[in-house]
Amino acid sequence: MSQASRKWDRSWLAGGVIVAALIVFFGLNMAAGVWLKTARLDLTQDSLFTLSDGTRETLAEIDEPITLRFYKSAIIDELGPFYRNYARRVAELLDEYARHADGMLIIETYDPAAFSPEEDLAVADGLEGIPISREGDQLFFGLAGFNSTDDRDAIAYLAPERAMFLEYDLTRLVHDLANPEKPVVAVIGDLQLMGDPSTRYQPWFVTEIMRQFFDVRVLGGTVDRIDDDVSVLVLAQPANIDDQTLYAIDQYAVGGGHVLGFLDPAPEIMVAGQQPGTPPPTFQALTPLLTAWGIEIPMDQVVGDPDNAVAVQAADRTGRPAIVPYLPWVSLGPDAMAGDDVILANLERIHLNSAGIVRPIDGAATTFEPILQSTDQAGLVDAFMVTMMPDPVGLIQTFQPGGDVLTYAARVSGTVTSAFPDGPPEAVTDQEIVDAHRSEGDAPLSMIVVADADILSDRSWLRTEALLGQRYTVPTANNGDFAVNALENLSGSAGLIALRGRGLTDRPFELLQAMQRDAEQRFRDAEETLLTQIDEAEARIAQLRQEEQDSGILLTGAQQQTIDEFRGQMLALRQQLRDVQHSLRQDVERVEQQIRIANIWAVPALIALIAIGLAIVRRVRMSRRRTVTA
Repeated sequence: MSQASRKWDRSWLAGGVIVAALIVFFGLNMAAGVWLKTARLDLTQDSLFTLSDGTRETLAEIDEPITLRFYKSAIIDELGPFYRNYARRVAELLDEYARHADGMLIIETYDPAAFSPEEDLAVADGLEGIPISREGDQLFFGLAGFNSTDDRDAIAYLAPERAMFLEYDLTRLVHDLANPEKPVVAVIGDLQLMGDPSTRYQPWFVTEIMRQFFDVRVLGGTVDRIDDDVSVLVLAQPANIDDQTLYAIDQYAVGGGHVLGFLDPAPEIMVAGQQPGTPPPTFQALTPLLTAWGIEIPMDQVVGDPDNAVAVQAADRTGRPAIVPYLPWVSLGPDAMAGDDVILANLERIHLNSAGIVRPIDGAATTFEPILQSTDQAGLVDAFMVTMMPDPVGLIQTFQPGGDVLTYAARVSGTVTSAFPDGPPEAVTDQEIVDAHRSEGDAPLSMIVVADADILSDRSWLRTEALLGQRYTVPTANNGDFAVNALENLSGSAGLIALRGRGLTDRPFELLQAMQRDAEQRFRDAEETLLTQIDEAEARIAQLRQEEQDSGILLTGAQQQTIDEFRGQMLALRQQLRDVQHSLRQDVERVEQQIRIANIWAVPALIALIAIGLAIVRRVRMSRRRTVTA
């Protein structure tokens, strides 16, 4: 065979190898699309599409079929990349939930278009339509859930502002449908949360909110044990507490209980009803338990924070009234809140009155996570001076910043030991309780502790206003929301309690944003002109109709024709307006499409080009070797 023939054969062979490689490449991609359909690889920075262990645990515990109806108006895709991507994330996350629920979670997707049966179904399921146009179009974007016993719950609107807590909201919905009965909340303490009928003292407003979501039980007197059906134990400044009750609380915590504590070294709301000079009741009896749980709250100190202090009217040294900051009263904004803790999601303001400090004990086995904190300009103030002789001006003059950030409220979690390692106190005589003693924890304690009891009182976060002879209660802070959110979080499973916020879903492309701003600038004038013309057409039609009504004379044929012409013009203008509004997104969508294509094909194409290049280089080298040999 001649040299030319061999060269020609090798050329065909090389070409055939390249074609075969391309066929194998595309074949493997098609096969992977089928065989690896359920495989997942989450490369997002915050693992946005990877379910947490808590969610997996909740899904694994579903013992009856649950149906989730996902309502997503198609128009949401036209609102821009942020909304479109968030809607896609919700849909994909729901698919991931269904995949891990082993057939116990059914996802149904609906597009509630205007005046459609799906829109009526969405409204019946408790979803809220969001107006998005002057023509009355509404956007539906939410979830409704049902279990096999017809219990139902809903997320009326999947607000993008809560994107950080999307997994928690979805898991909470599933958990509540899988456990439809109201969680039991037991309260032990001396705060008059429920009111006092003998003195016509009304229940605190936060109690009314709690009763809407929980089965609230007040445990008074001596408590031998905390019942197994109690989801959360609330410690509301328990001052008068005996050894039996203390032991019951201890064993509940050792057994992996869920505790919400409001423990205040200077409870102003309790001082108000006492004789002048009488020190406030404290939670001194709980000290052994707090030590066993790895935390401490000093009884003789409260926090003063100049940067967050509330302004009050007080007399200066000359006796004249003056507006000054009262250091122990603080108004905490988002900067003082743990941004990734779900109980603080969307809360704007929390008021504390003479709150103490919570801090971990060195060497504690529990985990301590601050959720409400002061600024670094805060310092400690004598609690006695605050409760017995409050002097706003004097506090300012003697105050010394500590230079450290102090903690008002924290999460405490982990397995704890009993404060009664040698067994129950002598006051416990029930042999069954004695025999059930646990000195070591067999499940982790979940606790949220707040070094303030006044946070619950009406006067710290509510204001009464009069309007047209009626009195209304207006919240000035989110104290009630904070308390209910904490109860809701603690009443869930251990996995649900452990969930935290998941990063940002909106990581904008600056190029796309700049293009969107340019497009909006170009089309804004045209849009405004069309809206003005539509308004003029509507006004002219209304004027002709009003003239007909005022005169009592039917419109002439010419007048009716004029109205029809205006209506036709208005419909045409609306079509132009929709075209203009659609044009606002065309440039952005084109670049998005280019990026998507690049993401899908750029890497495979690059690999193919490298392979072809290597094949050509190898072929050239082999040809040179043969030439040298010849």
